Amino acid sequence: MKLIKFFISITSILSIVACSSSVVKVGPDGSHWRLQSFLDDGLQETVKVYNYCYKGKQSSFVPARDFEKGSHSVVAHVIKQFHSVDSKPLDAFATLDGRFESGKTYVFQNAIEDNKAKVWIANAETGEAVTSKEMVKLTVPDVVDNKQYQNRRCSASTL
Repeated sequence: MKLIKFFISITSILSIVACSSSVVKVGPDGSHWRLQSFLDDGLQETVKVYNYCYKGKQSSFVPARDFEKGSHSVVAHVIKQFHSVDSKPLDAFATLDGRFESGKTYVFQNAIEDNKAKVWIANAETGEAVTSKEMVKLTVPDVVDNKQYQNRRCSASTL
């Protein structure tokens, strides 16, 4: 019984020490920059804007990723999904070019009106656009979305 209590107390102490000594990373390190995705999950619709390509391949929605500094082309995927049974999601792709500095955080921004979306990337602290604002038309996604289409979209990305 004493042995069990001893092991429980040692395990408890080690887990407390391990949790208190771990470093929490809240921003990009000095050699990288962070790109945050956009998510607006409203009552009637959800809007997502995220980096579609990662290491040359299609990527799903990820809240944020870190990348090496420099000039990059980012393939943005805009999705507008309605929360009603009879509606279909709308999407579009835009290639955004910009120069990104290490240690900074950037975020996708958008302005959607009807079936048109304006998409850009801005500095998260200042709100200043670091890419041009691209206007794209939101349409029902292609029925055929195979590796060829995905690779063609990702060929413009440098991330």
